[in-house]
Amino acid sequence: MNDHHPLVVLAPVIGLAVDCVSHVAAARLLRGRSPYPALAVGAACGLATTLAVTLIAAGRDATPVLDTAAYVAMNGFASLAFAFGYFNFVNLTVASLRIRILEELLDSGGWLSRDAILDRYGTSSVADLRLERLVGGGHLVERNGRLHTGRLQFLLVARIFDALRWLILGPRYAAALRQSPGARVNARDRDL
Repeated sequence: MNDHHPLVVLAPVIGLAVDCVSHVAAARLLRGRSPYPALAVGAACGLATTLAVTLIAAGRDATPVLDTAAYVAMNGFASLAFAFGYFNFVNLTVASLRIRILEELLDSGGWLSRDAILDRYGTSSVADLRLERLVGGGHLVERNGRLHTGRLQFLLVARIFDALRWLILGPRYAAALRQSPGARVNARDRDL
């Protein structure tokens, strides 16, 4: 009988490789404005591969059902964690201001004046661009000159990170965050 436990351990890494290759293939096939559908296809393919490799390796070793379920759960979680890390790596290239400025310089022939860059990427223009993207994506909705929440995906992600910060840094951090100047401005705006 062969020991397939190394394959069980490597299943999430194999899934990550499939995630990357599937993402690139899906991005070429879908060719949409948004990179996120291709990332979702890659993550789904990576997860499916991870689970299949885990089940096949555990089945070849005649692993008990309870152990197989534990391997599947552990590797599924690891695969999703790897997919999240890969998503953030790709998203960094999509959303990073520094990279966008460098691409802008490249597109303009290799140079732009400091004033031109500040016009495009100064504090207010960056906020305007981000707000436009949020409204365009349906995450914010403008009614009567006020912005309201639209789709709640970003808010859900923000709440997950709030919970992780609370879990890692403790309740004092959450209390300090509520006392930050931005939080006071938000509270004042709600009262209007």
